Amino acid sequence: MKKWILIIIGLLGVDQLAKYLVNAHFTYEGETVPVIQNFFHITYVRNPGVVFGLGGDTGIPYFFLIGVAILAGLAFGYMLYKNDFTDKRTIWYVLALSLLIAGSFGNAIDRVAQFDHKVVDFIDFRGIWNYVFNIADMCLTVGIGVFIVDQLFLEPKRTKSK
Repeated sequence: MKKWILIIIGLLGVDQLAKYLVNAHFTYEGETVPVIQNFFHITYVRNPGVVFGLGGDTGIPYFFLIGVAILAGLAFGYMLYKNDFTDKRTIWYVLALSLLIAGSFGNAIDRVAQFDHKVVDFIDFRGIWNYVFNIADMCLTVGIGVFIVDQLFLEPKRTKSK
């Protein structure tokens, strides 16, 4: 379990460091630096919504978003704590939970610590879609995907063999 906690802390650290650097080096929202012209940019956005900016224009209260993120992170943490780490077949489950915990707390930290309670987004793949996101969003998205695959395909096999 210790290595997974270190992975969570590492992902949180990378997420927060990247957001700090974007805050420190960009002066206005919408400022962008092309890494690969018209495909991948670093674009400074302050997101009032949830992952990929969804719900940003609905006026969802930030304290509600903080509460949901903290409750989700704690629920995933409890699931991780209750896992049987001696069963090597749960590695994808544990990876999914670790990503979900890091993503939940990564964006919750922004909601608490940022002056306007918005999440700092900066990863902008213009060649794929119009959303700007961050490392915590990537953790959440990949974590949800891995969790779904684990629960649909791997958990039935684990349960059947017990």
